[in-house]
Amino acid sequence: MSRDIEHATDSAETVFSAADYFLGIAQRIASSRDNTRVVLPGKGEVSLFPARKEYSANISNMAEFCLAPATQFEVVALGDTAQPPGSGKHIGELLWHAGFHASQGRLLEGTSRYDVVQFRRWPNLTRLPMTQNTARICALLTRHPTTIMLVHRQLGISKEEVYHIYSAAHSAGIASPVSRNPQAPDETAQTGSPEPAQERSLLRSLFAKISGL
Repeated sequence: MSRDIEHATDSAETVFSAADYFLGIAQRIASSRDNTRVVLPGKGEVSLFPARKEYSANISNMAEFCLAPATQFEVVALGDTAQPPGSGKHIGELLWHAGFHASQGRLLEGTSRYDVVQFRRWPNLTRLPMTQNTARICALLTRHPTTIMLVHRQLGISKEEVYHIYSAAHSAGIASPVSRNPQAPDETAQTGSPEPAQERSLLRSLFAKISGL
């Protein structure tokens, strides 16, 4: 791939808007204090309880639910006294699902391939959708603030897979931008590129994480 193509501005084909999907609805509710039910007729429903940071869902196909156009959803207020049935799940997991499925290998609008990012923590991958190299991406970005554009080079994986996981992690509040760069920075100033010894340490950490799941 030529440097001109690599450094091109993100096109419409590589960016998606949260507002077009369930993700945008869920984000608005999560930032509010309003208990709310979101229904996709014939496909299922999700109830969100922002003050408790919990949600409950009755959905047969989460990917189909999250990929439906935002205009197809019905939003119903539940009131302040509503509570999740049983033990609710953390709302961050729902936002990961929503961002992961809406992404389809695209970047979330408002982020950039030139963002320098670090993950605040490991996501619970036993409960979340992921790609083949999700654990490797998490291992790198929990240890080394790295430009998203460089992650696929360091790990030898596709840009689309990195965008997929960055979008999910950003949606869930796990990805913490160290700096936001809408345009290409000077590559000599990039940080977080591990040396070979660091790579070996990174792999040991990854294997320890996987074995502890």
